[in-house]
This record gives sequence, structure tokens and C-alpha cells, in this order.
Amino acid sequence: MTTFIKRVEHFLTRASEGFLLAITITLLVISVILFIEFLFAIPKLIHLEEVILSGHEKDATESLKQLISPLLMFVIVVELIIMLIKHQPRIVFDVLLIAIAREIIIAGHDFKSVLLGTISLLILFFIRKFLTLKSVPPGTAVIIDPYITIESLNEMLDVHIPFEEDKYLIDLIERVARERGIIIKKRKTIDIANVKIEILDVDEKGKPILVRVIKTA
Repeated sequence: MTTFIKRVEHFLTRASEGFLLAITITLLVISVILFIEFLFAIPKLIHLEEVILSGHEKDATESLKQLISPLLMFVIVVELIIMLIKHQPRIVFDVLLIAIAREIIIAGHDFKSVLLGTISLLILFFIRKFLTLKSVPPGTAVIIDPYITIESLNEMLDVHIPFEEDKYLIDLIERVARERGIIIKKRKTIDIANVKIEILDVDEKGKPILVRVIKTA
């Protein structure tokens, strides 16, 4: 029963990643199309130089906002795409910072909106600087499902496990075990990069279903 549940979870994980990839590609295609349209529209938007020369500073500000606002929106979409691909929660801060900055620019002379946006930026900077985990000390251990992606594990423990050949931790464990002639079983440990992986449980086929990952350096 446990094996069946694990297989269902693995299937759902793969299906979710497929949907995520489709969403990411859709966002990327839409962004490219909109950016191309924006490039063609630039000659119509650039009135900044002639407005400044004519002395209409208010119109110059509006013209500049028309240029910067869509560019910041493109940056937000790109950051979202990176977040979806890399699964790195810290990118959320970058997306929020850019989004708030864009809203401040659009708000313009609305003092209340600018003030609230500035306060929000300060709060985000404070959270990012003081409350986010900057480094994980050696000796830190986590008990996890081996179907976690190696990239997510690297982010979690601040380690550098290579993942060019294998996307999931279980794939890496099985490949390294084959290369080194190691039999995967309970209490067996495998040293990979700067972590030690301990097998806590396996299924009837000898596949690891629960592991402890310890950061060694």
C-alpha cells in the first residue's frame, strides 16, 4: 500500500511539473509577443525629448512613465518564469519588489499610494535582510522524500549537489550506488558532494522511500 501511494505521489508530481512547464512556456511566449509589440510602439511613445525641450515637465513625466511601466511588467513576468523553473522561493521577494516599484511609478503624484508603496518596500527589504536564512551550518540534517528535486535540496540546505545528469535525488542515489557497487538498504550511507545521504527506509524492490540528508561542509 505504501509503495502504491508513493507511485501515485510520484505520478502527480510529474503531472504537476508538466502543467507547470506548460504555464511557463505560455508566459514566455506571451511575454515575447508583448515585448515585440512594445518595441514597435516605442517610436509612438517617445515624446520625452521634444516635451522636455518645450518645457512641459508634467508631460515629460507621463511620457517616461509610459515607457518604464511596461518594461517593469516584462521584468516581473521574467522573474515569475525563473521562479517557476527554479522553484526558488527567494525569487518571490524580487517579484514583489519590482511589482511594488512599478505601482509606485504608476501612482505618480498620489502621495498616499507612494507612501504605502515605500513602506512596503522597506518591510520587504527588512524581511529579506534579517529574517531569511542566509546560510545553513554543517551538520544540519533533514529527513525527506527522495523524490525531491536536487535543485530544491540544494536551495534548502545551501549545498552544491550536481544535478546535470539527474533531476531527482532518488535518481542520483541509484546512479551513484550502481557506479560504486553499493547495495541500497536501510542504514546505508552514501557521500555525495558536500552531503551524506542515509537510507532510512526502502520498498520491496529496494528503492529508497525515505532518506536523511546531512550537510557535511
